[in-house]
Amino acid sequence: MKNLLMISYPFPPNASAGAVRSERFSRYLGDFGWEVEVITIKPRRDLFEDKQRLSTLGKYVKVHCTKTFDPWLWLIDKRPKNVLLRAIRSISIELFSFPDHMLAWVPFAVKRGLEICKTKQVDAIYSTSPPHSSHLAARILSSLTHKPWVADFRDPWTLNAYRSKDWIESLLLKIERSLETGVLNRASAVLANTQANRENLLKAFPFLSKKKVIHVPNGWEEFPSKVYRAEKKEDPLTIVHAGTFYPRFKPYGLLYALAAWRDGKRPPGIPPLKKDDIKIVLLGSRDEETARIISELNISEFVEIRPWVALDEARRIMCQADLLWASLGTGKESSTYIPSKLFEYIAAERPILGFFPEGEAERFIKQTGTGLVFTDNDSSVVIRSIYETMCAKGTREPSWFKPDHKVINVYHITNVTVRLSLILENSL
Repeated sequence: MKNLLMISYPFPPNASAGAVRSERFSRYLGDFGWEVEVITIKPRRDLFEDKQRLSTLGKYVKVHCTKTFDPWLWLIDKRPKNVLLRAIRSISIELFSFPDHMLAWVPFAVKRGLEICKTKQVDAIYSTSPPHSSHLAARILSSLTHKPWVADFRDPWTLNAYRSKDWIESLLLKIERSLETGVLNRASAVLANTQANRENLLKAFPFLSKKKVIHVPNGWEEFPSKVYRAEKKEDPLTIVHAGTFYPRFKPYGLLYALAAWRDGKRPPGIPPLKKDDIKIVLLGSRDEETARIISELNISEFVEIRPWVALDEARRIMCQADLLWASLGTGKESSTYIPSKLFEYIAAERPILGFFPEGEAERFIKQTGTGLVFTDNDSSVVIRSIYETMCAKGTREPSWFKPDHKVINVYHITNVTVRLSLILENSL
């Protein structure tokens, strides 16, 4: 067996979507001759812990949890009344977010990584971001140990569409671009989770070779979806959104359509919407902006916001849904992204309602035949599609749900991990 040192800030029992990719890679790499030593943080007390996921890691994965120091978390909860103090807090939050608010974790990760390298023969290093400071820790470890290193970008760094545009951010961007350049130069291989993100990297950093930057998508894995679905009881048409929203992308097209339908703004031939017709479950979506939108649209009677739950329970809820909702809004700024939840949705084998611009996520859903994509917020089209599902409920699937299992199998986690294993082998 060869040994891989994995630097992954989010990792079980962290229940965030960011932990899924590295957790799956760590488990499946054992089938390809790799033992994995994972460096992550100790669980935060204020976040939900999914301890069940630790029991599934297997004998080839060992997790090392380290301390960290994060002034940003302390500042973000402060709400000073004094104008000057508010200004100082705002600037401090920006500064402590450079390049992300996990930067102070780097020395803790490096220290633990060196300790592991002294006691065990490490053959390669793998780091995953965000947070992008994880790559800084891996770069230091690679330099000190002279081990090959694969840098995996789950999201872009300086090319990220989520970045704010204020003056402080603009000043820091140049420094971050320099840091990113150093990471891309030093790494033996660079992974991008979508083809568009790969192409953007090659365009923005001309010194990169096409062989060095490799597209490695996320992957799905089976769970007992049919067993979970068999437990479903008769209820209103249930639409589930699993995970958080990104309000900056205005991802609320479905909620706008629901409000329009409730207010009588519906296409010809569609009956009025009644309270018991539809239930939307937002699983783990507890941000203030989403709650505000629901309140302003006056659709609280149709929407249920639930807290984070363990992965198995989340899967059960997804499988018992009639439709699964995913949205990054329909603006072109999100065209290069594929939310990781889509891979869980595929495994749940339920029809997907996607709100995305023309781009990666839209193509992914269409190629796999797993759902319907709305590239604008035309409520009448959304209402007709939901009504079709209501009419078909209990008898058949919607006409637009035609999974192409040959394409879907390409994204199975085993096939994706084969790619990663070959990349690691080639880096040695």
